[in-house]
Amino acid sequence: MKATFKAIMLTTSVICAALSSHAQNNTKVTGSVKQAGDKPVEFATVTLLKASDSSLVKGAVADINGKYEFENIKQGKYIIAAAFVGMNKVYSNSFDLKGTFAAPPLVLTTNAKNLKAVDVTARRPFIEQKMDRLVVNVESSIATSGGTAMEALEKSPNITVDKDGNISMKGKGGVVILIDGKQTNMSSSDVAELLKSMPATSLDQIELISNPSARYDAAGNAGVINLKLKKNTNFGTNGNVTVGSTFATYPGYNASLNLNHRNAKFNVFGSLNNNYRHTRQNLGVYRSREEDKGMQVFDQNNLMDNESKYLGARVGADYFINKKNTIGVLVDLTGRNQELPNNGITKMGYGSVVDSILNTNSSNSSRWRKGGYNVNYRGILDSTGKELNIDLDYARNTDARPADIRALTTDALGKQTFSSDTSRNNQQSSITIKTAKVDYVQPLKNKAKLELGAKSSFVTSDNDARFDSLRTNNWVADTMRSNHFIYKENVNAAYVNYSQQFDRLQVQVGLRAEQTNVSGTSTSLRKSQQGAIKNDTSYFNLFPSAAMSYKLNKSNSFGLSYSRRIQRPSYEDLNPFEFYIDRYTKQAGNPYLKPQYSNNFELSHTFKDFLITTVGYIHTKDMMMRILEADRDPATGDTTVLRYKYMNVAKSDNLSLSIAAPFPITKWWNSYTTMSVYYNAYQAYVNDNHVNMNAVGYFGRTQQTFSLTKTLTVEAAVFYLSPQISDNELFRMKSMWSLDLGLQKKVLKSKGTIKLNVTDLFRTQYFRGSFDNAGMSTAIHNTWDSRQVRLSFNYRFGNTNVKAARDRRTGLQDEQNRVKGGN
Repeated sequence: MKATFKAIMLTTSVICAALSSHAQNNTKVTGSVKQAGDKPVEFATVTLLKASDSSLVKGAVADINGKYEFENIKQGKYIIAAAFVGMNKVYSNSFDLKGTFAAPPLVLTTNAKNLKAVDVTARRPFIEQKMDRLVVNVESSIATSGGTAMEALEKSPNITVDKDGNISMKGKGGVVILIDGKQTNMSSSDVAELLKSMPATSLDQIELISNPSARYDAAGNAGVINLKLKKNTNFGTNGNVTVGSTFATYPGYNASLNLNHRNAKFNVFGSLNNNYRHTRQNLGVYRSREEDKGMQVFDQNNLMDNESKYLGARVGADYFINKKNTIGVLVDLTGRNQELPNNGITKMGYGSVVDSILNTNSSNSSRWRKGGYNVNYRGILDSTGKELNIDLDYARNTDARPADIRALTTDALGKQTFSSDTSRNNQQSSITIKTAKVDYVQPLKNKAKLELGAKSSFVTSDNDARFDSLRTNNWVADTMRSNHFIYKENVNAAYVNYSQQFDRLQVQVGLRAEQTNVSGTSTSLRKSQQGAIKNDTSYFNLFPSAAMSYKLNKSNSFGLSYSRRIQRPSYEDLNPFEFYIDRYTKQAGNPYLKPQYSNNFELSHTFKDFLITTVGYIHTKDMMMRILEADRDPATGDTTVLRYKYMNVAKSDNLSLSIAAPFPITKWWNSYTTMSVYYNAYQAYVNDNHVNMNAVGYFGRTQQTFSLTKTLTVEAAVFYLSPQISDNELFRMKSMWSLDLGLQKKVLKSKGTIKLNVTDLFRTQYFRGSFDNAGMSTAIHNTWDSRQVRLSFNYRFGNTNVKAARDRRTGLQDEQNRVKGGN
């Protein structure tokens, strides 16, 4: 650990030494930019030009007082230009620079025509295509109002969410979820649970990045989704408040508050989000297999409630040391309490004859807490754009999951045939993450840029699962199920990224190196095993990336990108303990899980900035997948047990074609349609049986927005998901679709907004799928509260003079998505 931090400090020292080695001179140009009334124009763009041909020498941005300066300029004749959105550009008289020159103030005047244009573009579209990503502006969709962050994500282009909350992009799983540039410290299922608790009103944008550059951590086979939370960036004191209600099987509510205060030296900001939801889920599992007595059948039905209380708070501050150096702190605190009662009935028999019934009642709880702390430094080293960022992060997650389970078996007439099976468990887990990260940007000649960086992370995951069984009115420790698992991981990474803009061509190439050291120890084992299971390993990987874009003409541009990615197991999926859902169903971790690797290729074409066509191919090896496999009960020898377990199951191939078309039909009617067709093929071995599956699937979504008046907007959205193979569990799933409707009304001089919407109007969004293996056929039918009526009100207050915000990405990159937060 000491050696790693020494390496980081050495890297920083070398960078700083390189920066200070260039020759210096004493020339300087200073000045200010003003407007009518002698008021400063904050953050105006100022350029220094040669007087002979008006060619660019240097650029700068005025500070909050409208002041600027240029340093280390060669002697000669120059002019200065200043500009700002909505104002007329102005030029200075030429001057002869020999030493220090104080330029007269540049006075900008308002351009009424430009101001009108700014007012129009301030209304952000629902979808924006950027050079390297697709951006979803959440507030622009009525259908997301009053809902959760998961529902907002699910309505994004090419995104699908399966019955367990696993997120896929263009038909491919293994997506990494970032929140403000950092991961969430959870497994995929628990990320889903967090997003279901987080109100959509806390989101500003969703960024969909298929092939991230080398600056991003290498995790994420299908790419990266970055959820950007709202940052109130106005000058002065301001904020907004949102309250809303949800009506489904049970009522729910959400509320959020954002506050910001900014002056010349400080920017202090904070947010508070509260959400309560109570949902119901019906899960049916039908299993059958051929026996000597005939077709053995297990018909299982579960009624599950999920009552969740979420509270999240973020507080941060930036201190502007001067116009080039900023230091900031950020504290992110999150808590969630859940109650998850489950009542299940499993009818067992042969053919249509039921000979026994298993009744299972369980009471599950979760008390999950997360604390994240960040210290950040950003330095603009000169006017050419040299930049240094340093992040130090510490995060700790804790989760307590007590549960009580009672199982009773009767015959078909209800007479008890076995003694009841009553057990309790208490699973305590804690995960501590420490990271240090440094990033440096070096602009080069001819519109080129070089990025360098290094990062180290240290993770300790401690999971202690204790089970007790009730025996003749006494609780007895169940060593067959209990387990204490400790996992430690250290990842050291460094990257280099080079980009350059030519006339019509833009290129980017990068290389990231990651060295990983892991240690997993299971200290509590079954009596039949001796000693502790230890799994220590280290591995080193290189992750190249490349991208290029070419603008053929005004109507057509092309893009091509490639990246190699890694997906590491979540911390708890490495835990070998087994969790019994009922007497015949359990789930287990796997301490021998290996990371999966993928090679991602993408070719895109954009026509007139509105029709976006993308072709992608992903090849994945050592793919991790949760598989249903046949198992044997160690105590009874029963072979009718099924086990959910994550395994490396050989390889997969994914080929996709996606089309996105944001299209304004009239001034009052806007349309956005996205469609994806993809081919998935899997080769795996389950219970020593070779599984070879492939299928073509497609996904479509269209959103129509109608501006009936200046203050009233109506929206309708339809999505359809075809039959296909579920990427996470190899289920052959059937189709589903839904219709969402929404209405938005601006009130209180447009400072307030009322939104009313209904999701899945006809209750057609539910999961149906089947999987056959090792002589066992399994079919699943899963429904949930997909139809909801939501009403919300948002009010904005305070100063509305918007200023630029500081975009901060903390150092918790590859670690944040791999911690379970309680189900």
